[in-house]
Amino acid sequence: MTAPTSIDTAARPIRRHGKTSQPTVEGDMMRMFRSKAFASLIERDPTVARAVVFLTHQGVVTGVRSKKVSTRVDPGVMDAARKRLGLTNDADVINASLAMAAAPDRFKAWLMESQDTVTDDFELAV
Repeated sequence: MTAPTSIDTAARPIRRHGKTSQPTVEGDMMRMFRSKAFASLIERDPTVARAVVFLTHQGVVTGVRSKKVSTRVDPGVMDAARKRLGLTNDADVINASLAMAAAPDRFKAWLMESQDTVTDDFELAV
């Protein structure tokens, strides 16, 4: 199964203040995560964008941030994740990280399904 690259525009219209509009990836990201920083991350990082779009397309994303998670994390790992993702809000870092962990890795899936092998005399051109 391949991940979609955009949210289906034929999805049900969103009603807002008596008006009907077609959903967009950017609009859905803002409504789902209510964070301009997270929406900006979606625009900058195709890995996070693919993960969130895939999960949205699968109906996994509810658009509600109501699940409270309390855990202890290594501060160095959290700082590295913040730096890697360019985020400052812990909730955004955790949402982005969980989205990437929950979405399938297309390359890994392709590699595992591939029956191709390299020849015995294959050498890397390094």
